[in-house]
Amino acid sequence: MKRIYRKFKNLKYRYKLTLLVLAAGLIPVMIIVIYMQNGMRNILHENELDSMENTLEQSVEAIENQEMIYENLADYLSYSQDLRSILTTEPSSDYEAYVEYVNVADPLLQMPQIYHKEIKGLSLYSESIEVAHGDTLLPLSEAKGEPWYEEMNDNTLLQWSVRRGSAQEITACRRFYDDGTTAVLVMTLDYRAVLEPFSSQMRDNTGGIILDKNGNVVYSSYSMDEEYIPAEPESLDYIMQNYTYSEQNMEGTGWQFYIYRPGEVITESVWVLMARNIPIFAVCIILLVLVGYMFSRRVVSRLELLTENINQIQMGFRKVTVSSDSDDEVGVLIRSFRRMMNQMNHLISEVYEGKIKLQNSEMKALQAQINPHFLYNSLSIINWKALEAGEDEISKVTLALSTYYRTSLNRGETMTTAENEISNIRAYLRIQLIMHDDSFTVEEHIDDEISGIEIPKLILQPLVENAIDHGLDMSEKEEKRLYIGAEMDGDYLVFTVRDNGAGMEQEKAEEILTYHSSGYGVRNVCERIQVLYGRSGMMSVKSSPGNGTEVRIRIPKKAEKAAR
Repeated sequence: MKRIYRKFKNLKYRYKLTLLVLAAGLIPVMIIVIYMQNGMRNILHENELDSMENTLEQSVEAIENQEMIYENLADYLSYSQDLRSILTTEPSSDYEAYVEYVNVADPLLQMPQIYHKEIKGLSLYSESIEVAHGDTLLPLSEAKGEPWYEEMNDNTLLQWSVRRGSAQEITACRRFYDDGTTAVLVMTLDYRAVLEPFSSQMRDNTGGIILDKNGNVVYSSYSMDEEYIPAEPESLDYIMQNYTYSEQNMEGTGWQFYIYRPGEVITESVWVLMARNIPIFAVCIILLVLVGYMFSRRVVSRLELLTENINQIQMGFRKVTVSSDSDDEVGVLIRSFRRMMNQMNHLISEVYEGKIKLQNSEMKALQAQINPHFLYNSLSIINWKALEAGEDEISKVTLALSTYYRTSLNRGETMTTAENEISNIRAYLRIQLIMHDDSFTVEEHIDDEISGIEIPKLILQPLVENAIDHGLDMSEKEEKRLYIGAEMDGDYLVFTVRDNGAGMEQEKAEEILTYHSSGYGVRNVCERIQVLYGRSGMMSVKSSPGNGTEVRIRIPKKAEKAAR
């Protein structure tokens, strides 16, 4: 989380605003989608339950209608006087009994099978029948071994029993004749035909189970995909726990009907609807991203321009390029920044112009104090007197001093040629070598192409003086070297002053170019280069303790006043 927060914190403001717009749009959409999905799922669940209840109600109602037919048929047979007389009247002979059985009993008991195909047989068991007459009239003693007989009670309604397995059948039986003659009417029904209204609903991942009043399974079936098949299809508890179900009781039989479906099938349609809406959601997300990016770009663009302008100002370019006419916070900030920079540039210009005027005034005042002709004549006399006295060393110093001041004063001009500047530094070094008893050596690498190029005067002497006083004089090395270089680098002129003296820390070396420096000479050179050349001129220092110091000046071939 910290890493994610750090990445988000370091994102550009434009992307942060885009993500904010995207989140502000997506979060309500996701809440609405989740709410709608739950609502749709609940609605579908309720609709599915209603559909299952209607289906189950219709199925049970169809079976109940059949059950009423069988009840009416049983009532009709129980109140039939012809059938009652056969069972209650003693026949005069076996033949007479046979004729009555064939002409009366058989039509009554066989005719319903013609109109109702699900009735497989109608049998009447009675104590008055001693010999079985086919499957229609049978002695009551033969019924006592049947499973359905043991389950019978004294109720006059049809009592139902089911036999499952290979010989599936439904038996509906009823006692009647309570006037001393005991008889039992038994209807054998087709298992599949009777339950067909219910079993026909077992399709499209639907299952069903029927229990009798004792909890025994009457019917159990399902039509489901492999992943939805119940592990315990005849366990009501398992079905109630793992499926969506509906139940209904059938009063005549006492059976309890259950129909069930997997919950995943019910909610699957929700996901289908959601999948159909995915392209719409994708388009909405794309539109949100585009709108968020365009909005953030519109809002942040002026801030980015302001930031870029501030970075340029840090690099030395003090011109404000961003503007705004809006009255919002960003517009107020930009206009305040422009006013601040205008005031700053005005103050900087005043300071630089004042410093330049002061430097020019000081230089002119110094030059005014020195009469070049008087100085040159005096040095010439000293040189001739030294030669007459045979003092060659004094003569060399006098000539070097004369050359140095002639190139330094340069007739009061602030600019000179590179050739004059090199002559000036050579004269200065001849004097320094005599003063230091040749304790160091000087190496030169001067490009002949630079001789006529115009440069500010006295930009090398402070560097050489600083190298001797703070570099070579402070070093205890036996071999002390001073390097002077001047060469062309494209359209730029590069001067290098390097010594192998004591050196210093790089941080301290960089301070000598700033106002923090206690020395005036090197800092003065750096300021003059900045004033004359602006960003085109550059001065740099490299140093390390014990390895000496290198100062480089890089100025354009033609001097240009710095832009204000």
